[in-house]
Amino acid sequence: MPPVIDCHAHMVPPDMWRAMLTDGARYGVEIGGSDERRMIRLAGSSYARPMYMPLTATAERIATMDRQGVDMQVLSGYVDFSGYTMPLELGTKFAELQNETMAGVVAADPDRYVGAANVPLQDAATAVKVMARAHRDYGFKAVQVAPYFDGKKFLDDPALDPFRAAAQEMEILILFHPYDEQPAAGLGDYFLHNCIGYPLQTTIAVVRMMFSGTFTRFPRLRMRVPHAGGFLPYQIERFTHAADFRPEPRSKGFTGDPRDVLRRLYYDTVTFDPAPLRYLVDLVGADRLLGPRSLPSITTRCWAARCSGCCASRRPAAARRRAS
Repeated sequence: MPPVIDCHAHMVPPDMWRAMLTDGARYGVEIGGSDERRMIRLAGSSYARPMYMPLTATAERIATMDRQGVDMQVLSGYVDFSGYTMPLELGTKFAELQNETMAGVVAADPDRYVGAANVPLQDAATAVKVMARAHRDYGFKAVQVAPYFDGKKFLDDPALDPFRAAAQEMEILILFHPYDEQPAAGLGDYFLHNCIGYPLQTTIAVVRMMFSGTFTRFPRLRMRVPHAGGFLPYQIERFTHAADFRPEPRSKGFTGDPRDVLRRLYYDTVTFDPAPLRYLVDLVGADRLLGPRSLPSITTRCWAARCSGCCASRRPAAARRRAS
């Protein structure tokens, strides 16, 4: 029986949190609030985000994984700590801190964890160096990216082509995750920044990459999109219609069928209902889904998957015991 591997799992390593508390200025981190509710502001950002302390828990995480039958997690950082607003030097230090401390967590439990890198997308060449180091020194085979960088630049920006080329060459799985410094108009109330804003960010990011020709230029780029693809799979005919009848979607090199782009991506299964998953399976095939098992909190939910590409030759003891 193949191991159950959770490919949507966020963590703030305990050593990273301690470094932020004791030497935050070195990494461009300002900590405020109270002991009960810490607030974090990163250099270059006007937004103070709350620190969610359960993300630092390790023993509790393992216990929850055991209870839910999850053999391994691919650990990625708290997306609010992507650090894209930071000056490059600080953003690089902060990314390296995350990667080094994440590698420490993985090294302590190598049968339960593998790591995903954080990189400073402010500069593609620096992002490549940080990703390559995490791949070489820590064995990371995935990298997490947020939907925009440097203020108003998005993931389709050609400045990121060297980063994409390197990820493609190293066969790194890109774990896209939505994030917004401030909620868009109308999304500031009712938790709408999450339940509408996150699927919308995913849709915007993938369609911009599609219509910009990114997936055409990088045919072997591997990418996992969260929340079952956002709104994209369920409105794909609208995007196909635009590509067929409007000049704009093909003005920057996009060729082919939008449906084919969907079939080359990977998806988690965060839909909370089987009906949309059945539709997604019919649309892209079951082999493109990284299947479901959730943690209790909506804020820290993680999704179990049989994702052999992230963990090429690792099979945890729990899986070996079940197979014997």
